[in-house]
Amino acid sequence: MSSGTKFNFDWPFFGNKHIIDFLQASIHNNKLAHFYIFTGAQDLGKGTLANFFASSLLCRNFSDGKGPLPCGECPSCRHAAKGTHSDVTFLKRPEDKKNISIDQIRDFIKMMNLGSFSGFYKIGIIKEGENLSIEAANALLKTLEEPKPGVVIILHTSMLEWLPGTIASRGQILHFRPVARERIYDYLISQHKVSRDFALDLSSLAKGRPALAAKLFYDKDFFDFHKKTIKYFIQGIQSGLNEKFSLAEELLNSALAGDKETKQGAREIAGDILEIWQTVVRDLILLQFNLEELIINRLAMPELKKINFSLNRLREISEKIKQGREYLAANVSPKLVLENVNLQI
Repeated sequence: MSSGTKFNFDWPFFGNKHIIDFLQASIHNNKLAHFYIFTGAQDLGKGTLANFFASSLLCRNFSDGKGPLPCGECPSCRHAAKGTHSDVTFLKRPEDKKNISIDQIRDFIKMMNLGSFSGFYKIGIIKEGENLSIEAANALLKTLEEPKPGVVIILHTSMLEWLPGTIASRGQILHFRPVARERIYDYLISQHKVSRDFALDLSSLAKGRPALAAKLFYDKDFFDFHKKTIKYFIQGIQSGLNEKFSLAEELLNSALAGDKETKQGAREIAGDILEIWQTVVRDLILLQFNLEELIINRLAMPELKKINFSLNRLREISEKIKQGREYLAANVSPKLVLENVNLQI
């Protein structure tokens, strides 16, 4: 590719313009890093952006130095869109495993060392990199210390602090930030044809995450579980011990026994539940100051307004949830963590 070329980028809405501008400038100037770390909360579009970045590097137009990126029409773009491109290798934790294993990393490294089948770049995408085992991280480190020309590795994570410092220090770290609610609202209406009222609810629930807003819209089971999690929490904090335990058990059985349509592990599911509970507490605090316009869980507004807890009580509940998230990070049983939090609040 000749230097100084300019492309027309056909990338969808992600927010995080500072990251998009940086990556597109890197492509324009043909100055690419060997290892990128996309970090930020879940559902900010890290995975989707990684796919479009990879597709752009493999697109015929990139090698030709002209045209839109990705073009969506060349064989490379068509294979990339289907997830079947021979020069893109994906790595993630198996559904039935706790970590990404050293054997998986060894296979990943072998693919990276084969070189490009199409003559362009060889790209590896590591999903949820915080799940790397210690042994896997050490094996990956050896590859990062001796980068091979034409290889680009993109690791995305929602838990940068869980990555070994030796891995994090080798990467170009790009921090994804929450997107303004108004932009997500416009995005839902313009690109997904969501009704204005529903777009208002979803843009609030999304907490700055465009991908989460789209997922809530398209995945009915996911949206229903989200509502159930809010409902059970509101009921639980106003209930006696027996009912509290019953509600916790029903929610946990639904989430952790597989009724909820999800590919996440138990720890991630439990983390999602605690995060939703924390947003409810946040909303209750905001209502004490008449800040309804900042409420996240608008769909539960009537129920929220009926709760009359003191600020001290809400702070106590918030601390218990925070403690639960710390226990999850320390690998305490997700089921035990959620039961313990629910019975203490």
